[in-house]
This record gives sequence, C-alpha cells and structure tokens, in this order.
Amino acid sequence: MKNRIKYSLLLLCIISKLFLFSADLKERVNFGSNPGNLKLFTFNDSLAKNKPIVFVLHGCVQNAEKIEELSDWKKAAIKNDFVVFYPQQKIINNASNCFNFLLESDINKNGECLSIYQMIRYAIDTLKVDSTHVFLYGASAGACMSEVVCANYPWLINTAAICGAIPYRTYAGLKAVNLLGKTQIKPAKEWGDLVRNQNTFYSGKYPRIILALGTEDFVTDYGYASEIIKQWTSVHAISAQPTDSVLKFENNDKVERYVYGKGKETLIFYKIKDVSHTLPVDVGNGEKQGGKDRIFSTDINFFLTYYIVKDFGLIK
Repeated sequence: MKNRIKYSLLLLCIISKLFLFSADLKERVNFGSNPGNLKLFTFNDSLAKNKPIVFVLHGCVQNAEKIEELSDWKKAAIKNDFVVFYPQQKIINNASNCFNFLLESDINKNGECLSIYQMIRYAIDTLKVDSTHVFLYGASAGACMSEVVCANYPWLINTAAICGAIPYRTYAGLKAVNLLGKTQIKPAKEWGDLVRNQNTFYSGKYPRIILALGTEDFVTDYGYASEIIKQWTSVHAISAQPTDSVLKFENNDKVERYVYGKGKETLIFYKIKDVSHTLPVDVGNGEKQGGKDRIFSTDINFFLTYYIVKDFGLIK
C-alpha cells in the first residue's frame, strides 16, 4: 500500500519534468520516416563503427533522461565502449508517456514498432554499429515494447532485457491496461505461437531474453514471470525448467538467478524478492554499483544494469 501511495503522489511531479534533458544526450531526427512519431536520443555515438549498441526503452511517465538516471547506462557505455540509443515516447501519442505496446497500430511492423526498427537500421546502416551486437533493455512499458520488437524483427536483436513486463500480446487495446495486474495463464505453445505468428515463414534465431521481475509487483503481476518464461522457452524450443539456479545470487538474499537453456543461457530470470514495480539499484561509485534510488527504483545493494551488461557479454 505504501508503494501505491508513493507511486500516485509523485506522478504529477514526474510528468512535469518529462522535458528536462542532460546535454550528454543528443537528439537524432533524421533516422527515418518515423511513423510512430517517436523521439530518439543517443549517447557515445560519435565513433560508433563496429561498436555494440544498446537500445534503452523507458517506462510510463518517464523519458530518456529519467530512465538513464535510474539505470546508469551511460556509465556502462563509457567503461565498456558501446553506443546507447534512447527511443522516447511523446505525450501526444500516449497521455502517460507509455510506449503503445497494446495497440495493434503500433505492434505489427507499423507505428512505434516500425519507428524503432528504423532507429536500429539507422544505427546499422548509417553509423555502422556491429549488427550482430544489437541489444534491447526496457522497463515496464518499454520492456513490453522491447518484446514487440523481438517478435517482429528477431533477426536484428541479439538479446533483450525486459524488466517488469508481461508476455508479448497478452492483451490488445487500451482497456487491457486495467488487467495488467491479473495474470493470464496459457499453455506454452499458445504463448509461443503469438510470437511465431508475427513471422510465419521465419526459421532463424530468436533473441536471448533476460527477465527481471519483483515478487511484489502490483503493476505487472509477478505471476507473469512464469508465463513469460513459458512463451520465450517455447519460441526457443527449450525446456521451461531451469538448467541452473542460484538462490542467493552475489550473496544477496533478495536476488535469485535462474538460467534456461543448457550451456547457452538462452533465457535468464532474475527474481527480485520483496520489490515492487521498480528497478533494483546499488547506489555508489563501485565497479558493480550504480543507479539512483527514486520512485521507480529501489536500492537493494544489487545494480541490475551491471549484471545485464555482463549477461550481454559487454563487460571489458
């Protein structure tokens, strides 16, 4: 209840700051026709040739700068020499500044999904980033939109990290917003078919998935963790039972880490105990520390971004 009150009281404050940006982030406007009417901000892209790239997608009532403040991707990009792109929603498209992962007009190789595709193509074709090392990271609505991109353009994405999400195509239509906190249970094949049906003739590889979800999440119900695992293990044709697990990961009793896919870590699940719809951070200047403790983040002495960068294979 305290989290709900905290969440509600600060929404207006956050919305009022949606247009404040750091000079470190550069806006790019000529990345394509942009049918979804999104903005794009970039970091560390002046010498992008052959570098990996991470696309960071914000959650509702956030923007590029706010998700950066919480997740500290700039710090990781500088240390490990990769490019960061921040797609950003406009309030004219969604009153809560959420990516429209529920709208058919934005999730079928059209609208916002197509805009993000154009950003990826711009990075590959114009900036010449390493096309084999294109990664997605999303929080909440940004996580769900990351799944949309993975389902529509799987050949472009190496790995996607999704934090606080529901399975791809759980719902369609704005009325579904009120149902996000109620887990919908389906057979693994049915979940997987929702992804496969986006490219019925595609037989190539699908992106690896890194999932993080808090056990006390009241926005995207924690029960969706098992459904997301069922969906993406079905897509990868691997068992939905973990091949490895650490119940006290990095000696932190709030973090459990599960691996699916023997020898490949095809899917990784970070179970974050006693945490709601927030990003885990570890405020500080240490190598494995970062992020800020804000309304959409919680300091549990575990900086999730660092471990995602490591799981991406980008730690130098």
